[in-house]
Amino acid sequence: MQHAVCVLKFGGTSVGNGERIRQVAKIVADHVVEARSGKDSPTPVVVVSAMSGVTDQLLRLARYACTGTNEECARELKQLKQKHFDAAAEVVEQREHQAQLLGNLLSTLEALERDVKALQLVAQQGQNVTLRTAAVASYGERLSVLLVAAAVRDLGTAAQAIQKEIIITTPPQLNDDTQPFGVVVGAEPLPRETAENAHGLIDPLLAEGVTPIACGFLGRTLTGYVTTLGRNGSDYSATVIGAALDCQEVTIYTDVDGVLTTDPRLIANARLLPHLSYAEAARLSWFGAKVLHPRTLIPVAPRNIPVRVRNTFRPHLRGTVVGPVVNGVNGLSGARAITVRRNLALITMESTNLFGAPENAGQVFELAARVGAAPIAICSSSGHHLSFVVEEQAADSIIAALQHDMGDWLVRCRRALAACACIGSGFVSDPMSPAHAVAALAHERILVIAQGSSEQGITLIVEDRASVRALRSLHRELIAPAIPLVRHAQATTKESSLATSASRA
Repeated sequence: MQHAVCVLKFGGTSVGNGERIRQVAKIVADHVVEARSGKDSPTPVVVVSAMSGVTDQLLRLARYACTGTNEECARELKQLKQKHFDAAAEVVEQREHQAQLLGNLLSTLEALERDVKALQLVAQQGQNVTLRTAAVASYGERLSVLLVAAAVRDLGTAAQAIQKEIIITTPPQLNDDTQPFGVVVGAEPLPRETAENAHGLIDPLLAEGVTPIACGFLGRTLTGYVTTLGRNGSDYSATVIGAALDCQEVTIYTDVDGVLTTDPRLIANARLLPHLSYAEAARLSWFGAKVLHPRTLIPVAPRNIPVRVRNTFRPHLRGTVVGPVVNGVNGLSGARAITVRRNLALITMESTNLFGAPENAGQVFELAARVGAAPIAICSSSGHHLSFVVEEQAADSIIAALQHDMGDWLVRCRRALAACACIGSGFVSDPMSPAHAVAALAHERILVIAQGSSEQGITLIVEDRASVRALRSLHRELIAPAIPLVRHAQATTKESSLATSASRA
């Protein structure tokens, strides 16, 4: 590719209404100006999600179509149309641009209606509706790219919506257990085929100086069936496209300033992290942080392509860069972020035959995976003893499987637990960091049920009811001391005078 590119991804909240789409268009236009200024800034390729709430609307529409509830189906479709027409009235000001946009929206909505009717027919015939449901669910992005591209053009910057699927995927596994509603069918990207398709669709636009506005979330198989990358998969699709284009950076524009040291809704003095390693970010995501989709880093980490998280509504902030380890930044020992994952259960297994050959832990985890109960964390393993944490809702199924297949082992379960993860590269190389973490909870009289550690940090299992208090205690001890209460100087002087008067009296 002749053009050095960056990928800008905007999520559902960023394109939630017409006013916000105008803000997105301004950010895109600014990136284009910067790229053309001769400052070695890469040319932007834009990836967008559906408007906030639209994918849920489309799934309801698909459900109504399959169940033959025609009135609800018509009502949902009418509301969907109105939502996009309302946005169209706000995103462009020039009359000719608005007429073009409305025409494109109408054409796409007519295609949606045809796919809904096709879904109804497939359902009536008793066939598998998964692929048809995925096709219906994909229209949120197909409509969104039209709005964003029109808004960018309205600001005087050439832009073109790409409604075609860029990502080429494997076919989904269709079986009787497939759930078409609530969980959109997922499929795995094919890197080589995706790269060829991406260059074929995007390079000609870049050569003409046109900014591509592409759909996130969706893809297609080699045989032409529409697939999707799973709920909240637009971040992942952006990095898949970024890797296919060998871009310089992927920027995820969202509604937060970047990755913070903890949840700001729970802790007021949470701090912005300017840089995270891939491993740190992945661990944060695994233990409950919602800033990045868990699969987002998979396509770009092997290529050392950084991912930047920025705030659409505060674009002057540079956000957080997630990328390769940087000496002097990620080499720091100790915790850099604290997160919590709740509603967990601790399963403990002990062999009743202490003198027999110890079982292989792999057998246990293979059994857990078979029943859909992959361990969240492994707390201890000593041959005849094994303990690990799973989602509480999956505890019963794995206990039943273990008791059935491993009769020589005593299986116990403790519920209503949470995992507090203290995350930072080189955490265990500093012997004081784990000690400070345990001491912080001991000081607050918070019982540590179990713990485990790795080079990326320590995980402390506590009672769920104490999880928020534990989070605050760990953040205060390891990252940011509590902000002291500073009294106003005038009030302090007045109180001192009163105290003096009282002592004289």
